[in-house]
Amino acid sequence: MEYTHFMASAEAYPDRSGNQKQAVGYVWAAGGVALATGGFWLVRSYLDKGQASLLYLPVAIACALRFGFGPAVLGAVLSFLCWDFFFLPPFGTFVVTDPKDWLSLFVFLLAAITTAQLASRAREQTQQARAREAEIATLFQASEALSREIGADSLLVALAQRLQVLCRASRCLVFRRASGGLRLVAAGRLGPPPSDAEAETIRRAAEAACEHRQVIGFGTSRTLWAKALVAANTAPSTLGVYVPLQAEAGPVGVLHVGPRTDGQPFSGSDERLILTLANHAAVAIARADLAAQAAQAEALREADALKDSLLSLVSHELRTPLAAIKVSASGLLQPDSSWEEAARQEALRAINREADRLSTVVSNLLDLSRLEAGAWRPHKDWCDLAEVAGTALDRLPPPDAARITLNAAPDLPLIRADYAQIALVLTNLLENALKYTPAGSPIRLGLQPAQMGQDEAPSGVTVRVRDFGAGLTPGEEERLFDRFYRGVRHEGGSIHGTGLGLALCRAIVQAHGGRIWAANAPAGETAGAVFSVFLPKEDAA
Repeated sequence: MEYTHFMASAEAYPDRSGNQKQAVGYVWAAGGVALATGGFWLVRSYLDKGQASLLYLPVAIACALRFGFGPAVLGAVLSFLCWDFFFLPPFGTFVVTDPKDWLSLFVFLLAAITTAQLASRAREQTQQARAREAEIATLFQASEALSREIGADSLLVALAQRLQVLCRASRCLVFRRASGGLRLVAAGRLGPPPSDAEAETIRRAAEAACEHRQVIGFGTSRTLWAKALVAANTAPSTLGVYVPLQAEAGPVGVLHVGPRTDGQPFSGSDERLILTLANHAAVAIARADLAAQAAQAEALREADALKDSLLSLVSHELRTPLAAIKVSASGLLQPDSSWEEAARQEALRAINREADRLSTVVSNLLDLSRLEAGAWRPHKDWCDLAEVAGTALDRLPPPDAARITLNAAPDLPLIRADYAQIALVLTNLLENALKYTPAGSPIRLGLQPAQMGQDEAPSGVTVRVRDFGAGLTPGEEERLFDRFYRGVRHEGGSIHGTGLGLALCRAIVQAHGGRIWAANAPAGETAGAVFSVFLPKEDAA
């Protein structure tokens, strides 16, 4: 996520040192006076000797407004000298013969310097107001970002970039405390990255600030400053500022702001902004840590619930068929048993049936685990879904298959899918419908093209399994596809089930980019449930 409203661009705050600005200002002042003098010289015959002084004032004022007081004073002095040399008799010398001209010269110089000072002060006040406005906007945007629960890492990156620009810092880094020490999580985007040696120096100084829980760089005590210098093995001029990010439980990181690019110390406004944004960064990290702890606790709770469900499954769905197999096998192995052939065959069928039930449970568990781990990815190829439905019907016992009516549209498009996985989805949906509906009641399996628009080609296929059972309990339509969940109406009932079949269906359908959902039959129709699956066509690339 980008936060362009929260970041200032480098063009809005040009990174030019104070010495460079002053040099440009002095050159501009000298050039401006020279140009003004040349222009006045061309029209000197139309000017009174006193009028030239008034025309030099704009040069000094422009220098003050653009470059500050120093270049403005230079412009005033040069204007003073040029007016004397070129426009006061005797021309071409600095000699002044008329006392009135002396008075005019010094009044001009005083007026020019005073005007330049006032203009320079107005310029500084304007700059301070703009800086304060930017500072307030930054703090407001940081608070707004915190209130909107933006991710901690994104917020820290935005804070670092904004702070580096506003303070004209050579770098701005945010470290987050981790089990192995401090970890860099955000950096300003201006300037080259630090070298390996500089990075090690910064890390050591940051660790010193975090360990002592004190700011290094703003009113740092001599003892702590010395410890930081020794730890960082560097000079004070290159150390910068290190602010520990204090939370209620202790420091959660360190904010490092490198020295200013113009070589000047940080101003009071800079210090206030750095400390305030450090508090915002600490709040963001602390809140992210709390959210991570809450997520971990929720994951542990879900794992505990899953463990209970698995234990319930093992105790019932695995132990029950094992007990039946054990009883039948033990009876058949008795040496003195006098079983009739029909009874013996029934016992063998029971063993086979319960073994199949065990195999289904284990297979569903393994298939679901493989899907969720990404180890059973679909191998897609063009499939005729009507043919897949026929395969699913063939897997059912003949009496159950006889209850199912297949209605496939003649214009059914081919889809790209894993044949075996989709056949497993249809088999599980049909077995679920057979299990939870009265014996002998019909079940309808429908296959229809899914249209994106009235005149557009089909985008896929929709599968619907409609039964005429008791229907679904309102509110459980989504939960039916959770692992180990069984319908409310059948909890503790005589119907066997693990709650894995529909979960496996959802995992397979989602792996194909499709969607599966359940609902009760529409109002006005016979009661029952409708399970629907949408599978995309996926045109060949």
